[in-house]
Amino acid sequence: MGCTVNDRKVAVVGCGFVGSASAFAIMESGLFSEMVLIDANNDKASGEALDISHGLPFAKPMQIYAGEYKDIADAAVVVVTAGAGQKPGETRLDLVKKNVGIFRSVIPQIAEYNKEGILLIVANPVDILTHAALKLSGFPENRVFGSGTVLDTARLKYLLGEHLSVDSRSVHAFIIGEHGDSEIAVWSSANV
Repeated sequence: MGCTVNDRKVAVVGCGFVGSASAFAIMESGLFSEMVLIDANNDKASGEALDISHGLPFAKPMQIYAGEYKDIADAAVVVVTAGAGQKPGETRLDLVKKNVGIFRSVIPQIAEYNKEGILLIVANPVDILTHAALKLSGFPENRVFGSGTVLDTARLKYLLGEHLSVDSRSVHAFIIGEHGDSEIAVWSSANV
């Protein structure tokens, strides 16, 4: 069931807080002309698609809709945000069992319909779930990515900019390692 990839199509799987925010940011970016939202609760996906579509008068044209896994067949990128949220007192590693269980359901469905796209894993614990997605999808390593420490790096740059009273876009600093308790700031390469 091979399909040509549409470089202008993206799918977001999971319409919770992170999925909805990701979909909104994707809409604003103008990088894609089509976005399908998928969630275990189709009404939630439909509502988010409608809400995000209301921002289109201020963005580039885009078709945004709720769909099913078959609708991702030609998506160039599939952003996976599906997973249980972290509860107070719960570590990221406590999420492993719950979220790997969710991935055992979600990732094979993605792989069944989308044979050529890129998987971008955003759910936590992101490093472990990225590895799980790689194994569960059967995709080659160059098509399965995790968001890793991108968010942590953005937070560091923002806070340094605030502390130094400079535009955070002028701060060049990075967080590396596993997203979570073992990550580290690379202070030796930081500069403004």
